[in-house]
Amino acid sequence: MDEQSKRRRRKDGFTARTKQRNRALDVVFEADERGLLGQGDLLALLGERRVVSTSQSPIRDFGASIVEAYAENADDIDTIVEAASEDWAMSRMNAVDRSILRAAAAELVYVGTDRFHVIPEWASLAREYSTERSVGFVMGVLNRVADIRARELAGGRELSESEEAGGQEAN
Repeated sequence: MDEQSKRRRRKDGFTARTKQRNRALDVVFEADERGLLGQGDLLALLGERRVVSTSQSPIRDFGASIVEAYAENADDIDTIVEAASEDWAMSRMNAVDRSILRAAAAELVYVGTDRFHVIPEWASLAREYSTERSVGFVMGVLNRVADIRARELAGGRELSESEEAGGQEAN
């Protein structure tokens, strides 16, 4: 790990982006539990969480960009997650896994973060907040979401092995 990366890591071992992914998960989960998944309701909740958060630490720009991406594209994101989850409708998933997949897919597809940053980070959140079995499920679905997105960006043509493995450019 280079010196700059070491400086970015906090004492607890989490990067600022990891903490913001956690805050984004908090907001999407809260919205799901409270029935506030409509764009206006979700963005209003996000506005509140920019000031006051259940975690006592307001959500910042990166976390907010994930929530905004989901709020603005919820139907598309839910569709791609269901397509990638093979035989698991969103309504059958537990609320934590559903919220993780929604936020992670928003980051992958609309924020444009590289899959090699997104998938392990969100799998780690699944490990922390859900079950051990959920980790493999989340990783599998997110890898399929990333593959679907890569094919879309390639205009539907077959991808080379390096394109499939490489995903998008890192942010």
